[in-house]
Amino acid sequence: MSAFPMHGLAQHYAWGGRRFIPGMLGLDNAGQQHFAEWWLGAHEEAPSVIATPQGPQPLHYAIAHQPLAFLGEAVIRRHGPRLPFLMKVLDVDAPLSIQAHPDEAQAREGFARDNAAGLALGDPRRNYRDPYPKPEMMVALSPFWLLHGLRPDAQIDGLLARQPEWQPLRERLAREGGAGLHRHLLRLPQEEIAALLRPLWRRLAADGDAGPDDPDHWARRLVGIRTEDRGVFGCYLLNLVGLRPGEAIFQPARLPHAYLHGRNIELMANSDNVLRAGLTDKPVDVEALLAVMDDVPVSPVVMAAPDGCGLRAYPRCGGDYFALDQLLLGEGEGEGAAWRSAGPEVLLVVDGSLSLRHAAGELALEQGQSALLQPGLACEARAGRLALAYRAFCPLAGG
Repeated sequence: MSAFPMHGLAQHYAWGGRRFIPGMLGLDNAGQQHFAEWWLGAHEEAPSVIATPQGPQPLHYAIAHQPLAFLGEAVIRRHGPRLPFLMKVLDVDAPLSIQAHPDEAQAREGFARDNAAGLALGDPRRNYRDPYPKPEMMVALSPFWLLHGLRPDAQIDGLLARQPEWQPLRERLAREGGAGLHRHLLRLPQEEIAALLRPLWRRLAADGDAGPDDPDHWARRLVGIRTEDRGVFGCYLLNLVGLRPGEAIFQPARLPHAYLHGRNIELMANSDNVLRAGLTDKPVDVEALLAVMDDVPVSPVVMAAPDGCGLRAYPRCGGDYFALDQLLLGEGEGEGAAWRSAGPEVLLVVDGSLSLRHAAGELALEQGQSALLQPGLACEARAGRLALAYRAFCPLAGG
């Protein structure tokens, strides 16, 4: 067993920034490409590559040929011969779509339904790319803002009251609650959405900016980009959450949410199933989204950044798909951090450098570099200088 250097794959979506991910990876982005995501995992659409003694191998290929060596018995028994989690780095420069992801039963049924309809995996009409759920958590690497679940009705009413022309929406809220209003707006004809938004743009042009903890701030950022997009209402119907670096939040399957701005580490079940409601140029299937979405009001729960140096756990929220630890090491402090990988693990260094020692040798990891650890590997991490890293693994296998 060993630890293999691992190289991810970038996704160049239009909402991504141009500097953060290239800077973390030490890349020259002279072409000013959008670097939205950096994937670390074995998803078939963007597998990472590991450096083995036999040469570079796509991770999903290595797993397919040696599942026991790369996954271990417990993971295979529950998830089959497949890495159950996917780790990403995101640089959100412009708001992402309002979206929800299916749970396990919905993903299986939706994937089978799209297959039965004869839709190819790359068909834009397809809603389900794989038969897997997609709960996810994120850790902020910078101040980070997102929309997360439906607000309580009283909060929604207070925000709608800012716009006198939205009185009919307040009346519907009183009759049907936030869930009913949300579904009404998602189904409303486009010309009526545009008419409801026009007075909002007039008010925002006249008012000053109250700052990022106010929904008007995020609506204002959509002027000229999503001027007639029904997703704008998400700023007023969904909870607005701000995270400080190191803080985390969990998005269960079916929860409507959207990332607005910032950089983060995202860890999720290994799936690419996304159903969108707005703030996007990608296909939107409202009825498919509504069949999945849970629009019960929620109170966001922010997980605090772990205290102290060493290997520190975030609350376990990913079921038997994923878990995340923070590894913070100061140069010369104590004896580093030691652990044994019970299942497959991905270790990503986001700042500084560290040395990963194990029975098969030693692996030096600099900022932006990552490694795949095989199950059962006893290892010790020491910092070359102050180092911040994140360890993703499957809690089903222990750890």
